[in-house]
Amino acid sequence: MGLKTEELLIDEGKTECVVLSAKEAEDKYIAAVHTKNHIDLIKSISSKKFDSRRERIAAKYNSIYFNEGSSEAAYLAAGSVLEVAEKVAKGELDSAFAIVRPPGHHAEENEPMGFCLHNNVAVATSFLLNKRELGIKKILIVDWDVHHGNGTQKMFWKDPRVLFFSVHRYDFGTFYPASEDGSHIMIGKGPGAGYNINVPWESGRCGDADYIAAWDHVLIPVAKEFSPDIIMISAGFDAAVGDPLGGCRITPYGYSVMLKKLMEFAEGKIVMALEGGYNLDSIANSVLACVEVLVEEKPLSGSSEAYPFESTWRVIQAVREKLSPFWPILKFELSKKLTDGKAPPIQISCSDSDGENDICANIVSEDLEKAVQDILQPFSELRVGINSNDEVSTVSAPWRLELSKIDVWYATFGSNMCKSRFLCYIQGGQVEGMRKACAGSLDKSPPKEILWKTVPHRLFFGRDQTKTWGPGGVAFLHPESNSQNRAYMCLYRITLEQFNDVLLQENVSRFDLSSPVFDLTDLDSIMEKGKPVEVLERGWYRNVVHLGNESGIPILTMTCTLSDVESFKSGLHPLCAPAKEYADTLVRGLVGGNQFSEEEAMAYILEASTNPL
Repeated sequence: MGLKTEELLIDEGKTECVVLSAKEAEDKYIAAVHTKNHIDLIKSISSKKFDSRRERIAAKYNSIYFNEGSSEAAYLAAGSVLEVAEKVAKGELDSAFAIVRPPGHHAEENEPMGFCLHNNVAVATSFLLNKRELGIKKILIVDWDVHHGNGTQKMFWKDPRVLFFSVHRYDFGTFYPASEDGSHIMIGKGPGAGYNINVPWESGRCGDADYIAAWDHVLIPVAKEFSPDIIMISAGFDAAVGDPLGGCRITPYGYSVMLKKLMEFAEGKIVMALEGGYNLDSIANSVLACVEVLVEEKPLSGSSEAYPFESTWRVIQAVREKLSPFWPILKFELSKKLTDGKAPPIQISCSDSDGENDICANIVSEDLEKAVQDILQPFSELRVGINSNDEVSTVSAPWRLELSKIDVWYATFGSNMCKSRFLCYIQGGQVEGMRKACAGSLDKSPPKEILWKTVPHRLFFGRDQTKTWGPGGVAFLHPESNSQNRAYMCLYRITLEQFNDVLLQENVSRFDLSSPVFDLTDLDSIMEKGKPVEVLERGWYRNVVHLGNESGIPILTMTCTLSDVESFKSGLHPLCAPAKEYADTLVRGLVGGNQFSEEEAMAYILEASTNPL
C-alpha cells in the first residue's frame, strides 16, 4: 500500500520530498500511552513460540490480525511517526507524511483493535509533549479517517494540552467501532473537558461539502482559539471516493482543501500519519493531493458546487451547541441562509447505491476484515437459490430449521405495538414516519396469534436520534420489575427463528447468518435462571428479558441493559421524549389493540416520557 503511494509520488516528480527509512520506536516512548502487558503482547506475538496460538490470540480482539511480521511492522510504524514528528518539531522538516502500516488510531491503552497494534499518533504526540526542549505545549490532532479514533480519544481524554478532533461515520452508534465513544456528547473530562470534539455523521455519502462545512464551522474556529504548536493528522483515506468500505465521497481536491485550511496554523508544522483506506488508487491519489499541499508546489485546482446534506447541518449545530460553553466562538447560531443551502436528504436503504464502490449507508462494519467481501444480502435473497436443474431451492443455515419449530411470544412496548410497523421486521418495508426500510425476516409468515398484557416494568424514552425515526427518543423497558410500574405490551406469537431475525434488525445492520444470536441454550438458561441474557456486544436492544409464560410459551422482550439504565440516569445517554411520528405509531398500536382511547394513549406516552427514572 505504501509502495504504490510512494511510486505515484516519484512518478509525479516530488523532488521536494525527503524519503526517510523506517525506524523502530523504543518501548519507553510506547509506554507513555500503552500498558506493559500491551507492549509485551505486541513485541512477542511474532515470535515462534506463538506460531500455533497466534490466530487464537487475535480472535480475542476486535478486528485484529497477527502474523510473523506484526511485531516489527508495529514498532516501525510507531517509530516512523515519532521520528518525523520530532524532526518537524525541531524545524529540520517543514512537514511530514508517514506512510505506515499498521494504522494506529483504534489501538487503546491495553488493547489492539481495528487492525491497529500501537497507537502511532498517540505515541508521537506524547513524545512531543514530554520532551520539553522541543517547546511543544499544545497539539491539535485531526482524525479524518471514516472510523472514529476511539483509542486516541481515550488516551488524551483528560489532557487540555491536546485538542482531539474526529470527523467520522457514526450512524447513531452503529458504524465501526460501534460504541458511544464517537458521539458528539463525548467532549472530554476534568481539565480535558471541551478538548475532545466529535463530528459524527448520521450516515454515509458525505463528501467534500460536508467535511469542509465541519472545518469552517467547528474545527477552524476552535483551532484559532486553541492555537496549536504542531498538528498531527490521523490521515485515513477510507472516506475517499472509491473506498469499498467507508461509503463516503471525499475527492482528492476535498482533502487538499481540508489540509490547506490547517496549514494556516502552527506555522504549517503538520505531521500526517496514514490510518485506514481500502482502495489503493484512492489512497495514492489522495496522498498525492495532500503532499502537493504540504510542499506548496502549486495552487489548489478544482472546485465543489455541492451543498452539505441536511443531516450535516443538524450534526454541526449539535456539536456547536454542546461545545459552546467551552468555546464561546461557537455560541453564535448559524444563519438560516447558510443552512438552507443543502443537498437533498440522504435516503438510507440498500438499493440507493450509485455505483459499485458505494456501500449501503445502513451497514455496520463490526469486523473490518470481513466487511469488504461480506456485505449484507437482503433476507429475501437468501431464501432461494437455483440448482443445476434450474429449480428454486431453499438455502438456509441448519439452525433455522431447528428454531423454526419453537414458538415464543415477542412482547413489544414501542413502535412494534403497531402491527403494521412490526410486520416490517417480518415481511420487510416501512410505514409512515419511518426514514428507512427494514430488510424483513427470512420466514415472512405473519404472527400466529396476537394478545395484550401489562407487566410490572417501567417504560421510558431515551436517546435523541435514530436512523429509523430521525430526531427524538425511542421506547425502552426497564429490565428489572417493579410492582409500582405498569407497561402495556403487545405480544406476537412467532418462531424463535423469526425472533432472532428481529433481534438482529433491532440491533445491527449487517448480519452474520451462520448461527443464531439467541439459541435454545439461551432460552433454557433464561427460563431456568430468570436472568436477562445480553446476546450481543453492541446494540440498544441487545438484552433479552423473560417476562413469564403464556399458554406454556415463553414471553420474551428485548431492551437495554441495566448498565444502560444507569447511563440514562447519569445523563451519559440522553432521556428524550419521542418525536411526533414515533409517538403517533405507538398511539396507533395502543388504540388499535383496544387498550386506550387516543387521548389515553397520548397521556400514557407523556407520563412515560416525563417521569424521572
